[in-house]
Amino acid sequence: MTNESRVDNTTPRYRMESGFDVLEDWSPTASQSKRNAVYKALFAMQDGSMFRTYRVIDDFQRANEVFVIVKDDLVMKIRVKCVDAFDIVAIGPCGHMTDLHTGRWQAT
Repeated sequence: MTNESRVDNTTPRYRMESGFDVLEDWSPTASQSKRNAVYKALFAMQDGSMFRTYRVIDDFQRANEVFVIVKDDLVMKIRVKCVDAFDIVAIGPCGHMTDLHTGRWQAT
């Protein structure tokens, strides 16, 4: 019998707590390919692979919020709330820094 401690190297799994309204407001204005890209990124966040798969940029002005480059012209902002939960803050086109903090974006 050994007393080895097991190291759990599993990737954390996240659940989306809020942001459904952001997704619902953004979806009708977006193309199918952009919606598919966002859904794929959300599934990557859920299974813990987002930080390995996507380019993620910290928002140094708001703690726990990051920008996820979903496609060349599409960014999603998420808030990591705790070790297993996140919110969608905004979804929209990549643009100027002043545009990133102005509430909800619309697809172009």
